[in-house]
Amino acid sequence: METGDSKVLVRPEQAPASRVLFVAVGICGLIAVVSVIIAAIALSSGNSTPNITVNGGNVQSSSGGASYGPAGVASTASGGKIWNIAIGHDYGIHEYINTTGYLAGFNFDLIDAVCNAAGANCYTIWEPYVNCMDSELGQHTHGGQGLLDGWYDVCTGWSQSVTRLQIVSFSKPFIKANPVYLWYKKGATFNENDVTNKKIGFLDGWVTDEKCFARQTSLTGVTSITATHVLTTPELNSQIQDGTVDAAFAGETALKEFQNGLTRSSKVFQCSIGGLSMMTRKDNTFNAMWNMGFDKIVANGKFKALCQASGTKHGSDARGNIVRCVDT
Repeated sequence: METGDSKVLVRPEQAPASRVLFVAVGICGLIAVVSVIIAAIALSSGNSTPNITVNGGNVQSSSGGASYGPAGVASTASGGKIWNIAIGHDYGIHEYINTTGYLAGFNFDLIDAVCNAAGANCYTIWEPYVNCMDSELGQHTHGGQGLLDGWYDVCTGWSQSVTRLQIVSFSKPFIKANPVYLWYKKGATFNENDVTNKKIGFLDGWVTDEKCFARQTSLTGVTSITATHVLTTPELNSQIQDGTVDAAFAGETALKEFQNGLTRSSKVFQCSIGGLSMMTRKDNTFNAMWNMGFDKIVANGKFKALCQASGTKHGSDARGNIVRCVDT
């Protein structure tokens, strides 16, 4: 249209295009609102944290029910906190790798029973022992990076000691403290009472560390030894056999697998002030849950039954046939 000298051009398609854009924006907004409502309904129904059942290495989702497989442990609890439990493979009848390559042992059976009794979600994680508790040549034992950094909640089957009580917290013990010996090559000449200038091997992070050895007043020359550290029991046995060390200072279970080639001292030592327990950071609440579940399986006889069955189920000449459960 025209008004004086001014001309205003109105394109016929301008108004309809604006309406189309407005309608499109409205539809998008409505879709977004509906999506939010659907998501909220989905989150509020059922379990927000499904159980994960691990069987034979295959991870499957389940809505409940107990599950215990060689690759992990799941309890009957549905939803709630998941407790991650570090466990090893180098501790005789308690923890070992079976013929199919999976972790097995008394400790796995105990975890399953306690967590089910407590109604807790528990999952096992294989971990090198040094990540739970560590010791370096000539130094005091200290907490392992995995435990202190929170990679998991707890480490399985650790002896209580004076040093460790200043670093971590423990559950009620379930296995009696392990007797400790000096181990040397079968047929070798070794004075069990005098270690002056001897080379002694130690397992890194284990309770049988240099500091415990130095406290053994029944031995002569404990301050004059040359110490070596290794991470695993096969390494320690190899050092004894090839003469790298004159003897090793280790618990009964640690070197039992290699006993046919070793002589164990007649003198018995002790490095623990409490038996094998679950070990956590001091700010972790796992032990309260564990102690509750443990008390239940003690009361109903399940713990005693597990102990009695362990020799038949997990025992062997190499691993041993006895689990020294605490008296209940």
